Amino acid sequence: ELTRKYGALLIIDETHTFSAGPGGMTTAWDLEPDIVVIGKAIGGGIPTGAYGLSADFAAKALAREDLDLIDMGGVGGTLAGNPMSVAAMRATLEHVLTDDAFEHMIATCDVFTAGMNEIFDRYDLPWSINQLGARCEYRFAKPYPRNGGEANAAADGELEDFLHLYLANRGIMLTPFHNMALMCPTTTVADVEKHHEVFEAAIKELVEA
Repeated sequence: ELTRKYGALLIIDETHTFSAGPGGMTTAWDLEPDIVVIGKAIGGGIPTGAYGLSADFAAKALAREDLDLIDMGGVGGTLAGNPMSVAAMRATLEHVLTDDAFEHMIATCDVFTAGMNEIFDRYDLPWSINQLGARCEYRFAKPYPRNGGEANAAADGELEDFLHLYLANRGIMLTPFHNMALMCPTTTVADVEKHHEVFEAAIKELVEA
């Protein structure tokens, strides 16, 4: 309403929020952006991306046919329309970014988050976990950091490296940066429980050291 009132464009970047559901936060919050962009998640991780325009904004953008403007402001490049990227996007849209898949992934992530909170409470750790749909991330702070300064203050590179290596050496891999877990359609509750078993073993070693 505010953007319409003041004549501003509403541009939404779903690169890190698309995990909220099939339509990302745009659908979850019932938003009507003029422009929406998304990163490689739409191609299952293959380097790609996509953007969408409202009908009104698209009509205005396409009304200009000056070749110089198209050359300078158009979307192009080596990866534009790359066959592998397009094939990856089609496969991801057909088999991964579906209502059924998201229902499973989000439910599995709910189990992950609940289990981590139980471990934090059991060992009286001042840590917290944040979840957005099918992805979650824990931080060495409680409450969960709300800005960059708080996140920076809570960072502990040595502790993070220990946990990543401990898990990796036992067959479990988090994202190589942050303490983030992303569910996929094939992730099972058994996978989550295995993670929690190994994670708790790591915590016990730290607490008893």
